Amino acid sequence: MITEIQKKKAVHFFELLDSHRNGHLQADDFSEIAERIRLGLGYEAGGEKHVFLAKKSARFFHTLLNAISHENKQQITKDEWVNFIDKKIINGKDDEFKEEFEEFIIGFLFDLFDDNHDGYISTDEYVDMFVVYGIDIKYSAKAFLKLDLNKDDRLSRNELLHSFEMFLFSDDPNQPGNWIFGNWED
Repeated sequence: MITEIQKKKAVHFFELLDSHRNGHLQADDFSEIAERIRLGLGYEAGGEKHVFLAKKSARFFHTLLNAISHENKQQITKDEWVNFIDKKIINGKDDEFKEEFEEFIIGFLFDLFDDNHDGYISTDEYVDMFVVYGIDIKYSAKAFLKLDLNKDDRLSRNELLHSFEMFLFSDDPNQPGNWIFGNWED
């Protein structure tokens, strides 16, 4: 059974993905994120990078839609999301599925925010993620420091995977990975 701390973090993550704050994940939430990234990074409307973002965001939503049991074919509710995190991720028996889900999320974030494609998320790129997802940037420096395990001033894919795993699975509110998406306790 999902704990209250795990549930609170799952809801926090859901609310970050729910761009329109209507309690449902829908395709337009993800196209909105692509548009925010385009604007934030100064990509040309309809340009190659914008098209990449739009396609990547649409695929991300449809992959989630296919993975999560839902009543409406075009949206995922908060309860369906939390149930998915509980039954398939935290308490699921399929370790390969869990690993694929974690890699899927971190791969998505890397593709969107590793703007210079160097294989790392810099402090600036991490702040971009906070801005795009509407996370209070006053937490970005603290979060970055907690996630930068080897203290090299950049986040590797492995550091983010490790942090995301802590975020999903840990019941300890003091785990550094809990900060991957800012202050989840608000």
